[in-house]
Parts: sequence; structure tokens; C-alpha cells
Amino acid sequence: MDSSEVSKHTGIPASALRPGLATIIVSLPDRTIRSCVFMVQVWPHGAVQVAFTSGDMLTLSTRTMVGRIEHTARPRPRASSGRGR
Repeated sequence: MDSSEVSKHTGIPASALRPGLATIIVSLPDRTIRSCVFMVQVWPHGAVQVAFTSGDMLTLSTRTMVGRIEHTARPRPRASSGRGR
């Protein structure tokens, strides 16, 4: 991430996941996945299958909370014309 980006951290239920550029964080007992979501399948029996761009695939409860980091461009400062000083 460079200095022109701002990060917004939020927690969302797995059922709200959508494919996109946000980084999703899932903490597991033996490791932590930090990746973007490639595909989401919500099943009627309360499960969500999530495929990540990292190649990981998980089945989560619809109520499982995951972390989401959205990267947005920071507004660039306007150049000063030097007038009015």
C-alpha cells in the first residue's frame, strides 16, 4: 500500500461476502488467510462456501464474522498556485 491509499477495517458476516478487491481476513487455528474473495456460494442450510484468489476455499457459517480491509484512494492535495501570500 502506498501513501495515496487509505484503509478501512470492518467486520462483516460471511453471508455478506461478495467477490471484489477488498482484502478479507480469516483467522484459523493454524494460520490466517488474507486474500480477496473470488467466488461466494450461500447455501440455504446456513453455510457459505468462499473461494479466495489465494487458492484457499472455506465453508463457513452464515453468521461467522470475518475482517474486511477496503483500500480506497486518498484525495490528493491540490497544488498551490503561490498567489495570495
